[in-house]
Amino acid sequence: MNRRDFLKTAGLGAAAFGLSSGLLSRVARAAEQHDHYFVFGYFEGGWDALLGLDPRDPRAFSELNMRETGIQPAYDRLPAAFSRVPIEAGPFALGPAAGDELAALAGDFSVVRGINMATLTHEVGRRYFITGRVPSGLQARGNSVATLCCGQMGADRPVPHLGHQIENYNVDQPAFAGAMSVAAVEHMQFILQENLGLPTDVPPNVKGALGAYWRRRQDCAPETAAGGSRAAALYAENRARARDVVTSQLHRHFQFESAELADVRQHFGIGPGMLETPYGRSALAAQALQVGLSRVVSLALSTQLDTHDQSWATDHPVRLYEGFTALARLITRLKTTEAPGGGALWDKTTLVCFSEFTRTPRLNERSGRDHHLGNCALVAGAGLKGGVVIGSSDSPGMGPVPVDLTTGRAQEGGVTLSPEHVMTTVLTAAGLDASSLRSTPLPTLLA
Repeated sequence: MNRRDFLKTAGLGAAAFGLSSGLLSRVARAAEQHDHYFVFGYFEGGWDALLGLDPRDPRAFSELNMRETGIQPAYDRLPAAFSRVPIEAGPFALGPAAGDELAALAGDFSVVRGINMATLTHEVGRRYFITGRVPSGLQARGNSVATLCCGQMGADRPVPHLGHQIENYNVDQPAFAGAMSVAAVEHMQFILQENLGLPTDVPPNVKGALGAYWRRRQDCAPETAAGGSRAAALYAENRARARDVVTSQLHRHFQFESAELADVRQHFGIGPGMLETPYGRSALAAQALQVGLSRVVSLALSTQLDTHDQSWATDHPVRLYEGFTALARLITRLKTTEAPGGGALWDKTTLVCFSEFTRTPRLNERSGRDHHLGNCALVAGAGLKGGVVIGSSDSPGMGPVPVDLTTGRAQEGGVTLSPEHVMTTVLTAAGLDASSLRSTPLPTLLA
């Protein structure tokens, strides 16, 4: 397989790069207008809000009164390592699967509860939150919010938008704003190398000739013909950008098993064979922002949460805990890391975590939980307040409660929260244009 085919397969084609020539001299400089970073964390499969962001005390919501409340925490069915009551995190309570590491950071993030997804379908809920717009049937409408962020901030990074195990949509944004998708954490070290990290027996003189060809500008035709078209210019520009990327030596920052990255492995708790876990993915996000590879990272922090049977009690809390704990370690890493261009990276990063919907507040006949119309989200970082709760779910049934958008408190006749409100707030917090979402931000979340 030649380099062009490999780059195309790996997602490193023309649409993946937005870097002008002179990459290495500018990679550490912040964008003149937007010195900002984003992380979009997806919890795949539909998370259990009772175990995470919207808990209930089983002493008040017991098996005895669940017919009246419509809520069954069932914390006593979890593995012994998990608390039987919610975790008091200071400004609010979190479910047992949130874990102590995330609870310790409660002052750094806020929670949005009572979001109405209006769907029980994975594809619809996922694409609704990713784009901040209601899908047309199963089809996403509009751009990923991550793509909107990247498109507005510019192309001053080798890979402006990095994605891992999450869908991405680019309808009308610049080509560079679409995510370069990687299939596995370890692939980054290979993709960023000039020789793709693969052994080769090509003689040096042949490699030199190929390198000269790679660098040469192709004048296909006069300016009035195909060679002078915008498409041809874009191809030539991105060809040069791709060349800059693979000669930048950035791949060394993603060789997670190397001695140089021992502190990264220790901080995130990455043991042998653990790269493709929430901890490895969080490390990928932190490194991409820290070393100046990307401004926007979209990734799945936790997967396989769609537990409809007895595996809910054993698998769901463990997977949710790992996702939240990896998130906590990502936040603490960013808080102690200097951003390219100076300043703490966390002070310049906006983060949002979401799932396609939550799970039913009562167990089904198989001792699992099904899909629920309600949802919640976690937002944090630059431009946003920490330690705040917006919205709520009701009893019985944990349905969304209408709120006063100004205060975020429950109000009869108020507005039901939706993914648009969350994503509009995220864009507004960074000073970006959110008009395409046709919604309003939540002012009590804005710093």
